[in-house]
Amino acid sequence: MPATEKDLAEDAPWKKIQQNTFTRWCNEHLKCVSKRIANLQTDLSDGLRLIALLEVLSQKKMHRKHNQRPTFRQMQLENVSVALEFLDRENIKLVSIDSKAIVDGNLKLILGLIWTLILHYSISMPMWDEEEDEEAKKQTPKQRLLGWIQNKLPQLPITNFSRDWQSGRALGALVDSCAPGLCPDWDSWDASKPVNNAREAMQQADDWLGIPQVITPEEIVDPNVDEHSVMTYLSQFPKAKLKPGAPLRPKLNPKKARAYGPGIEPTGNMVKKRAEFTVETRSAGQGEVLVYVEDPAGHQEEAKVTANNDKNRTFSVWYVPEVTGTHKVTVLFAGQHIAKSPFEVYVDKSQGDASKVTAQGPGLEPSGNIACRAVGRGLQPKGVRVKETADFKVYTKGAGSGELKVIVKGPKGEERVKQKDLGDGVYGFEYYPTVPGTYTVTITWGGQNIGRSPFEVKVGTECGNQKVRAWGPGLEGGVVGKSADFVVEAIGDDVGTLGFSVEGPSQAKIECDDKGDGSCDVRYWPQEAGEYAVHVLCNSEDIRLSPFMADIREAPQDFHPDRVKARGPGLEKTGVAVNKPAEFTVDAKLGGKAPLRVQVQDNEGCPVEASVKDNGNGTYSCSYVPRKPVKHTAMVSWGGVSIPNSPFRVNVGAGSHPNKVKVYGPGVAKTGLKAHEPTYFTVDCTEAGQGDVSIGIKCAPGVVGPAEADIDFDIIRNDNDTFTVKYTPRGAGSYTIMVLFADQATPTSPIRVKVEPSHDASKVKAEGPGLSRTGVELGKPTHFTVNAKAAGKGKLDVQFSGTAKGEAVRDVDIIDHHDNTYTVKYTPIQQGPVGVNVTYGGDPIPKSPFSVGVSPSLDLSKIKVSGLGEKVDVGKDQEFTVKSKGAGGQGKVASKIVGPSGASVPCKVEPGLGADNSVVRFVPREEGSYEVEVTYDGVPVPGSPFPLEAVPPTKPSKVKAFGPGLQGGSAGSPARFTIDTKGAGTGGLGLTVEGPCEAQLECLDNGDGTCSVSYVPTEPGDYNINILFADTHIPGSPFKAHVVPCFDASKVKCSGPGLERATAGEAGQFHVDCSSAGSAELTIEIRSEAGLPAEVHIQDHGDGTHTITYIPLCPGSYTVTIKYGGQPVHDHLLAPFPSREE
Repeated sequence: MPATEKDLAEDAPWKKIQQNTFTRWCNEHLKCVSKRIANLQTDLSDGLRLIALLEVLSQKKMHRKHNQRPTFRQMQLENVSVALEFLDRENIKLVSIDSKAIVDGNLKLILGLIWTLILHYSISMPMWDEEEDEEAKKQTPKQRLLGWIQNKLPQLPITNFSRDWQSGRALGALVDSCAPGLCPDWDSWDASKPVNNAREAMQQADDWLGIPQVITPEEIVDPNVDEHSVMTYLSQFPKAKLKPGAPLRPKLNPKKARAYGPGIEPTGNMVKKRAEFTVETRSAGQGEVLVYVEDPAGHQEEAKVTANNDKNRTFSVWYVPEVTGTHKVTVLFAGQHIAKSPFEVYVDKSQGDASKVTAQGPGLEPSGNIACRAVGRGLQPKGVRVKETADFKVYTKGAGSGELKVIVKGPKGEERVKQKDLGDGVYGFEYYPTVPGTYTVTITWGGQNIGRSPFEVKVGTECGNQKVRAWGPGLEGGVVGKSADFVVEAIGDDVGTLGFSVEGPSQAKIECDDKGDGSCDVRYWPQEAGEYAVHVLCNSEDIRLSPFMADIREAPQDFHPDRVKARGPGLEKTGVAVNKPAEFTVDAKLGGKAPLRVQVQDNEGCPVEASVKDNGNGTYSCSYVPRKPVKHTAMVSWGGVSIPNSPFRVNVGAGSHPNKVKVYGPGVAKTGLKAHEPTYFTVDCTEAGQGDVSIGIKCAPGVVGPAEADIDFDIIRNDNDTFTVKYTPRGAGSYTIMVLFADQATPTSPIRVKVEPSHDASKVKAEGPGLSRTGVELGKPTHFTVNAKAAGKGKLDVQFSGTAKGEAVRDVDIIDHHDNTYTVKYTPIQQGPVGVNVTYGGDPIPKSPFSVGVSPSLDLSKIKVSGLGEKVDVGKDQEFTVKSKGAGGQGKVASKIVGPSGASVPCKVEPGLGADNSVVRFVPREEGSYEVEVTYDGVPVPGSPFPLEAVPPTKPSKVKAFGPGLQGGSAGSPARFTIDTKGAGTGGLGLTVEGPCEAQLECLDNGDGTCSVSYVPTEPGDYNINILFADTHIPGSPFKAHVVPCFDASKVKCSGPGLERATAGEAGQFHVDCSSAGSAELTIEIRSEAGLPAEVHIQDHGDGTHTITYIPLCPGSYTVTIKYGGQPVHDHLLAPFPSREE
């Protein structure tokens, strides 16, 4: 079908969606008056729902009365006309829509009417946010709605009311725009799931914005949806109000935050100069801004952040770089990186004044102390804590002769310092701070301060409970240009925020690799030899023993740690057992000359001793013995540098002890097992250590076949190192169960069990239509059930046999319900007796084999139901006939009748006159709707259930008609009478007036069982008035009515002196008698010869007589013209009137 034809078809998808949408829109407004539209095409035909809808929408009443019980079509047309007249008065223009179209159910025009109402009341009338904009007032309703939505959703390209809404995401965006936080994550919705997206948005709008779903989620994303339907739904949003208690969720999208300003520019920032920038978070949601600045040496400081509390939710940030080089500025919003973070900022030298720089100090004197140097943790500016030994070394070799003196002063004064001569001009010093504060370490050689002396050390408070620990070769030393590695491990679950910095002779790049198991590998690359302070921070504070002092040396010749390999079971992730040596080999043949070091530590922080044996051929045999079944970490370093793949993480198991495996449960009991009954047993490995469980179950020859056979089983691992093994013995006999642990037999294996037979076929019952001697039809599926609950476990088998050659049945299906009951389905394909042999566990069940009589197949299309009308009289005997000739089957007719109250109505099914006929008899006792269900061999016949309406018996004789209009009237005047139908039952009322002309007829239902009727005969004569009730004349019908002319001017009588003479200036008077002339208008005209009128007064006495008074103004002849109903009565020529003086 071409697209144009398809779109115009009556069943076009868009039309159905539009009809559904418009119907729901109407019902939403009709709720408040307890009315509802089920079918938009038919439910407006009587005008009542249409009038109710207009009164709700306009908040006004109709301008004139309408029929509350529009029984007749004329009344329905009148009601719809009332509604359309109301719309015309409201200046709502309708095109090509009249009352007949609505009453006749013209769906196209009805949809047009409803769309006009939606445009006027939902889209045009509401006062929207931009109403003050004169340009907006000039727009069409569609433009206004689209403009409002575009203003709400500037981030989305909404240009239409169809395809732009089909992913469902735009709905989520609109809901969130009207109520921020209701659908905050709409932009992350999966566009491939439009129905889910639309359902989420529309349900939130329904629940919390009060926007009813006049269109369904499936319809709004349908490619066939029309714009009118979408606009109808979206037009509800402009005045939506958020309900209290809505589940608003803050929208968080850190990537929508942005930073700008010189402080994050790649160039242009100077050392010691304040660097500033701004972070804007308006589109990112609610959250705090944190900024960290890391200098080239890895030192990290927190920048100053100030909230500006403006509409764009901006934050002002500044920091002061202390050194030159590339800085990393990390900007976090709600703990996550914003767009483009971290920023790389190069800090240049400050442009100072070299003429103002001076240099002085003992290091510049001829007898300086440049050869002396001091290094160590106890001299670091930060990191040392109270109650920790602070140590350092002083190197004096090459400094000549002199006295070495060290003084440490703290908050309490001079501290005790321990000194030890380590030889070769090296001295070790220790002090033990007990109170936090600033300590000064002064080191002199020959009375002069050595380089950097005095040292200022800030001692922190005592370490609390540690959340992390760090260890590894990179914290002790390393080689220039090679990575220095160490491990950081969590202690407990709450780790906090980790940080690292390395201070020393050169910058050192740092990398951290989170292993996802509570530990991370950290590496840094020193570029110059010397001592480096490695700070490991947790929540911005040094951990215990931090900073770690690493002695970085120049790389020796022929040094290749990257060529050293380590392998062996002791380094594998699994397979290592507790209290057993874990061995591995290190191959350093290509690594050059350097010392090998192996460090092993368990995840509780306990070091494990490792032995290293030099094999003399460039390889080393290494081993360690784990004492706890926990994760161990091994770090292998060559010359202080970690080798490839180090550190190695090893999960240590508890060892393997098959002799401690326990097997128990009913499945391994010596007695009590029954064939075909599921059983189980437990394998308990809680004390057996590490190892895999293997199970094998076999049955002896003869159980399920001539040879032994494997039995299927399920093994379930439990959380407590036990296993549940489930299996079902397939027959009676001997079984052998093997249980292995770590490939070794457990103490009780093999386990031999005896399985007893489990069934008693004599206790099996089979029943159902499929075993009936009659009632089974050829080619029609049937079934029966087998109940073996009391018979134990056995195999059910069913065999079928027929009298003819070939298969007797097909589609046999035995359904096991797993409760020892079964359903057997089959379709007979042979007519006549069919044998059904049912066995259980190989034994026949009672009554087996069953003999089933198969009859010809059923053809319900041959069933005919006659005599069942749509309406019947209450209290009268009713009957209908069911003809089944040629229908086949067993020929059993049944009927069930349900009355208006839901109760069953007694009915009888009796044989009819013919062999294939049945008669159903019943008596409806109450008024209302009935359902008549008719079945044939238990199957509903075509059309069943049949609807039936029981109405009170119609009694036209009870109808009364009365009123003057039934006897006659006057031509041109309404003739009225009344019809009283009370007590006459239900029936249609028919009215016709036959006579000399077609009289206009009007009928008004008074709502009390009476109708007021009027007709207007335009010509005199005899008329017949026919009044029929239920197509039967009521008593007196047809009524004879004589219509006379409305007046007779010849019967008007005039008298009085004023018709003969009068005096100028004085009142003249005469009388006109119209009482015998009928009803008409009396007109009097009196004029002089010159055409001047005299003033005339007519006094109506109410009985058909009139008094006429006039005053001639001047003497002369006057003409008096008298007309009745426009017809002349008399022309009188008055004599010349004398004046008063005459």
